[in-house]
Amino acid sequence: MATSALTLDDVNLLDHDLFAEREPWDVFELLQREAPVFRHPEPGGDGFWCVTRYDDVVQVLKDTETYSSESGGAALIEPVPADVLEARRNFMETDPPLHSQWRRMFARDFTPRSLSDRYSDYLRELTRTILDETLPKGEFCFVEEIAGPIPIRVLGHMLGVPDEHLDKLVELGDRMLVPTDPDLTPPTTLTPEQSKYLPFGSEAGAELLELGRPLIQERKGQGCGDVLSILANAEIGGCPVSQHDLDNNLALLVVAGNETTRQGMALGMLALMEHPDQLELLRSDSSLMPAAVDELIRYASPVWHFRRTAVADTELRGVRIRAGERVVVWFAAANRDAEAFPDPHRLDLTRKRDVHAAFGRGGPHFCLGAHLARLEMAVLFEQLLPRLESIELTGPPARLRSNFTNGLKRLPVRVVEAQ
Repeated sequence: MATSALTLDDVNLLDHDLFAEREPWDVFELLQREAPVFRHPEPGGDGFWCVTRYDDVVQVLKDTETYSSESGGAALIEPVPADVLEARRNFMETDPPLHSQWRRMFARDFTPRSLSDRYSDYLRELTRTILDETLPKGEFCFVEEIAGPIPIRVLGHMLGVPDEHLDKLVELGDRMLVPTDPDLTPPTTLTPEQSKYLPFGSEAGAELLELGRPLIQERKGQGCGDVLSILANAEIGGCPVSQHDLDNNLALLVVAGNETTRQGMALGMLALMEHPDQLELLRSDSSLMPAAVDELIRYASPVWHFRRTAVADTELRGVRIRAGERVVVWFAAANRDAEAFPDPHRLDLTRKRDVHAAFGRGGPHFCLGAHLARLEMAVLFEQLLPRLESIELTGPPARLRSNFTNGLKRLPVRVVEAQ
């Protein structure tokens, strides 16, 4: 049976079911070829711009004077009323110079040297313990047993959150970041009006504050050498930040420090399973690990998009964009742009490292946890691959129903350990 060719009239990147079914590279290729700056229709709204070419995405990310994070929710495509935006604002949703002040508070703890000195031994022991517990099972869900536990335990260690709270943090983070997947988000007991001012507009935000506020309070004025202490004692312009800022940035740390690294690990493992030649290459030459991790992140692209808002009339690739219009930059599409990455759908662990857009390349919002994500993935694959004689799927991976987070809910595998 013949199928009709995809056209621009068929493009619907607001359809979460599309992203649950597959990674829509064909849609992004169509946009890159025919409308790299595409005016996307919107039911009940006036539409928004989709930017899918690598060079254009990087240009938008760099130009914060034209394309603002502060004028619209960075993770949300839909319009956000000004009062709601202000109530939910975290430091990701600020522009320089305020954004730079927030980053400087945390930056020292996220440098490669600091991460290596303070956390590498803990991370290696944690990873070894989890593999020791999981691999003998033979069959298990890679997301639930390996990719999930490692990032949240590292995050808990960095924040200074007791282990007994970590499973709850995973649940709350999923509910805040992926509210469109019914498997992760139970029916809410709050109305939209009641939840709209909470962090991420989610009932889970209220539960997180109930858990997190006492932990922040006990660190005020003293500090415990952890990241939560930095937040608890944060100052902007010499003045302590508000409770509102503490709440929203706690929520940001929880979702940003867990979800994307988990998906980088899960999607990275799936990519290696689908490319056994690359898995064997990495297993035989561990010196490839730094480049391999960056290639796995490019290939996986755990975040589909981020949003900016034009604050002045401008032009991008010859297309007129007016002040106030929403501009959505599709990181994942940029990472599969054939103009930037020859044969972009091929996993090649020898590609030049660190040129992908997954961490927000070139802009002031470059992911604060990029070095930590790389370290966690490198340690996992350094320890995992030598212990495997084989790894294979035992069923289809289950994808998240989300056009923001690219990831897996389940990755059922069977392993045979090397003797």
